[in-house]
Amino acid sequence: MNVITSGDKLNKSPEEWIELLDEGSIVPFFQPILSIENKSVFGYESLARLVLPDGSIQTIGEFFLLNQSEFKSDILGHKEFRRFQRSIDQKLREQALHLLANDSNQHSKLFLNISPAIMMSYIDGSSLTNKLPSTIQKVKEFGISPDRIVIEVTEDYIHNNLETLKPLINLYKDFGFLIAIDDLGSKSSNLDRIGIFRPDIIKVDMQMLRMSLVERSYKEILYTLSRLGESLGISLLFEGVETVSEMHQAMSFGSRYLQGFLFDRAMASPPEKNKYTNQLNELVDSFYSIKIEEIKQKVNWESRIEVLIQKIADEIQFHEDGTLVSYSEIFTVDETIFRFFVTDLHGNQASPNYIKKKNSEIVIQRHTRNNNWSWRPYFLNHLYESYRQSNSWVISQPYHDIMENLLLRTFSKTFKDRFILFIDVLYSEG
Repeated sequence: MNVITSGDKLNKSPEEWIELLDEGSIVPFFQPILSIENKSVFGYESLARLVLPDGSIQTIGEFFLLNQSEFKSDILGHKEFRRFQRSIDQKLREQALHLLANDSNQHSKLFLNISPAIMMSYIDGSSLTNKLPSTIQKVKEFGISPDRIVIEVTEDYIHNNLETLKPLINLYKDFGFLIAIDDLGSKSSNLDRIGIFRPDIIKVDMQMLRMSLVERSYKEILYTLSRLGESLGISLLFEGVETVSEMHQAMSFGSRYLQGFLFDRAMASPPEKNKYTNQLNELVDSFYSIKIEEIKQKVNWESRIEVLIQKIADEIQFHEDGTLVSYSEIFTVDETIFRFFVTDLHGNQASPNYIKKKNSEIVIQRHTRNNNWSWRPYFLNHLYESYRQSNSWVISQPYHDIMENLLLRTFSKTFKDRFILFIDVLYSEG
């Protein structure tokens, strides 16, 4: 049986890479990318493999990532080795495109990894040749619809300003190619790539997905990325998915596409379109069974707190300056109520902070009066929701109070068309 090695960094010199590549045959392998939307194969990422004479199969990703800072050779110059890298890269892409042209799934996408360094080598030489990039030439030659090709910009670092690549990215777009950013959140991949390249797809680094299972900060980053993608019309692709828990987590963050060993490793030929449909149906069903129960629990918790605080809402009395005539009764409503305060309609705090400590002591923070909270996202959300439904409590998303090191949700309501009461309630996502 052929063995695919792990792809760990091999620390080979340029000469060793050339010798190794001369020993075997360089071929593209294909790892499926699945669509949650259609529950079928959306496309495949083309990955370089080296088939050695003994039948073993070696990953050669590090060959393409060997950059100028790692380059040490007494024989080859940097430019010569870059040209060699580019020739291997073009050969692999041509083979992959040839297979795509004959794929029975005529709507499948082919993801082609192209590093910024390879792009820069084209840009540096294009003024001399005035030729289109080889990928565009081959797509035209093979009669492939350009919208079946996804140019996946890898995450490796370049010294040049990324804006330098923008004309080439726009050229691919003008021909109808799709653009993806690879491994967002890994190494040199920064959010500025989203602004510069305006991608169709963002591939989220698998380490971010795994960390989000244990660290709330990563979870919030991915929620933000999900909202950003939705706002800009960018689809999220979570790669490196190996477990059901990771798939469920990816779906929670709006993953439209999935890739990883949970479904399949890279293979010598593209899989059939519906190979994973039954598996996806089962996994999606299991996700929603769990998610619906979580939603029910969340709604039940919100309703319970809302009913409790509504009982005293009609009895709350305010002084003319916005302070409360009586405040201790609010803490008796439920043990999870941690803090409350009053602002005017512009967010200026009219009352002190009333806080119940762990020992049930009530602390009044008078220095917080006249603070302005209009910058808090939940304040503007309160105004919006209160205009829509003036008699309802508005409930914020969970947020972490850094000063108190607590996870809270805020219930708020407008009173007398003058004041807004904010009640911070302890919350658990467990």
